[in-house]
Amino acid sequence: CRMRIKSEKDNDSFRVALAQSVEEIIREVEHKEAAQTGEGVHIKDVTGETILIVDGDGLIRKMAEDELIKNNFTPLTAQNGPEALKLLQQNGIALVAVDLHLKNQRDPGSVMDGEEFLQRLVDSGKNIPAIITTGKDLIDDIIFQPKWYDLHVKAFVQKGNPFWTDDLLAKIKEILKKD
Repeated sequence: CRMRIKSEKDNDSFRVALAQSVEEIIREVEHKEAAQTGEGVHIKDVTGETILIVDGDGLIRKMAEDELIKNNFTPLTAQNGPEALKLLQQNGIALVAVDLHLKNQRDPGSVMDGEEFLQRLVDSGKNIPAIITTGKDLIDDIIFQPKWYDLHVKAFVQKGNPFWTDDLLAKIKEILKKD
């Protein structure tokens, strides 16, 4: 993977800009690895229960996906609510992990936040357990609101710390009663 980095001195600090987005770099690396090995991660390669990860950040989706694959789950990922709802119609999903602040102005398909997505999921008649992920501090007033029970939220995971994917995996196993 070749990467161009541009840095500029701005007073006493430096500004660094990548020529590609992190998502583009990840796709390029995955494509090259698959081409070199003749392999790739396919749904058939993983046998565990299917977990849907819904997050507007490609790096977050990739980190969660890698952790799930390492632990024999079948991950599906979506970058926004409508994409996730489509995947839910086409696949048997055991659990959904969704970013609370899913709306992204740069993504025209991102028309709902995590709570709105979960409400649509419940309204569709599906009874799928959910985990809320967020990069914000988890505040007790949010966690203990009764609406989360109605939306089948079983856990909250705070992204951002180096071990958040471990926390996510532990919550998934706990909810699905896996060892």
